[in-house]
Amino acid sequence: MMTIRRLNLALFATVILGSSCASKEAIQPPQVEQLTRAITAPERAAPPEQLSPVAKALLADRMASHAEDMSELVSAIMLLEYSQIITRAEKIADDVNLSRPTSHDATELNASLPEKFFVRQDQLKVASRELADAARGGNPYRVADAYGHVSETCVRCHADFRPGS
Repeated sequence: MMTIRRLNLALFATVILGSSCASKEAIQPPQVEQLTRAITAPERAAPPEQLSPVAKALLADRMASHAEDMSELVSAIMLLEYSQIITRAEKIADDVNLSRPTSHDATELNASLPEKFFVRQDQLKVASRELADAARGGNPYRVADAYGHVSETCVRCHADFRPGS
């Protein structure tokens, strides 16, 4: 009789413990879907748009600086250094400032960039500002979610314009 009680108690404890650990979703942070989207290459029907040599020259220094800013941002995010996240995200938003051309005059350098580039630039500015705001709140899950938007924007832009991506 005592053995049956012990067996029932052990079975009950196993079921309770197993059911409390069975739900993988319960321990997943809320931004998993966003992070998955950020690292998944976007579907594209066409190869990347080729930029003119003038456009490539216009962007070369900016992209090197942007890569450095993004690297420092990722480091700050991984260490949850909120003040550095704010500083880096705002710097990225401020540096994303190429103006849309006002004409198609050949002397206007920005005219060599396609409209889609400016759309992606606008998306990066918005996503970077949202990341800075999330860091101000000090919630690591909001920061991760906001960084997912920044990262997704970068990946999509690279997919649009970088050959071999």
